[in-house]
Order: sequence, then C-alpha cells, then structure tokens
Amino acid sequence: MAPIQFGIIMIPFQMLDVAGPVDVLSSSSVPYLRGFNNPDIADRGIDIEFHYIGDGLHPVTHPGSFKLQPTTTLSDCPKLDYLLIGGPEPAYTKNIPPAIASFVRERANEVKTVFTTCTGGLFASMLGLLDGLNATTNHEAITAAREFAPNVKWTAEKNWVVDGKFWTAGGACAGMDMMAHWVMENYDKDIAEAGFAALAYEPRDVDGKQVVLTKHASK
Repeated sequence: MAPIQFGIIMIPFQMLDVAGPVDVLSSSSVPYLRGFNNPDIADRGIDIEFHYIGDGLHPVTHPGSFKLQPTTTLSDCPKLDYLLIGGPEPAYTKNIPPAIASFVRERANEVKTVFTTCTGGLFASMLGLLDGLNATTNHEAITAAREFAPNVKWTAEKNWVVDGKFWTAGGACAGMDMMAHWVMENYDKDIAEAGFAALAYEPRDVDGKQVVLTKHASK
C-alpha cells in the first residue's frame, strides 16, 4: 500500500497541538520502530509521509516565538488522506487568510478524516465545516465557540468528539490522546504500545480516564 499522506496546515497554532499528535503517529511508524530496535513489528507500523503546508515557504511564527518552515505550499501540496488543524489564537479564526480558508475547505472534502486540536475546532467551524455536527474545541473557549459558530453542536463533556470524518479534540493533550486512539483503532495493539513506550506516554480515554496498557493489565 502507498504511504499515508498526512497534511498539517501551517497556521500559528500552539506547538503541542500538532507536535503531540504527530509524535504519536511517527513513534509508531515503520522507520521509528526500526530505529528503536523493533524489527519484528516494524513492517506492521504506520507507513506515513508528513506535509507541512504553508501559504508560501516562509517560516510561520508560533506561540513562544517558535518558527517552523513549511515543506510544501498550498498550490504544490499533493493529494492528502488526512488533515490536522492545530489551534491558533481565537482572534486568528475571525480573520483567516482567504487562500488558507479555500485550501482547507477544498481538502476537507477530499480527505478521509480531518483532525482538529484545541481551537483548531473553532478554526474549522469558522469555515462552515462543522455546521450541524457534534464537536468540541478547547473547553475554555466553548463559550466563545458558541458565540462565533452557533450552528455547531458544541460540547465540553468529552475530551474529543467524532462526527463523520471530523475528529475534534479539546486542549493540546486531549489532541494527543485522540490521535493515540486513532492509532489503537487502526493498527495492532503492539504497534500502538511500542510507540507509546518510546514516548514514555500513556493515553487517556475520551472521558479522561487512563487507558490500561498491556504492561499494566495484570496489575
């Protein structure tokens, strides 16, 4: 099978909104598992290519003055299977650059799944992508989200919400947990847990409860 084509839209998101989910995916990937001396399971790992998509190739400045360089442009980005939207400041969602808005609307129709973390859900809602759907965003921004996008069925009861192709998570760590569950749903348990072990990470479920991993199952 061809590698998964995974896109990240380069807006000024909070770093962990994207770094957490990407680390979860990459830590269970074929080359990462091989690098951590898991050759017996590596070939069953995630075969994935990441695309960091910018409106040009100039660096994007994120909170903490961290700058990231896109790897492709809106016009040159290949066909995607998945798209991840990290959370920018709420004010940014009121003035999304037109080229980025058009790209995300178009690719949201193309991909299998759109993942949002934190105010990435608010970003998606301002493009009309979540109208009529159940969704969440950073729980501290739910009041603003209901004001900005009243046609979305916002909830702060769950760490993440799945409705159709849209997986929307609350704060940054909830996005990491959401992606961990996507990996557990789509790959063998030993693949997922090898990736978690490499990160010294134990995910929570949608209600915030710790997931029981194999190494703890008998305790």
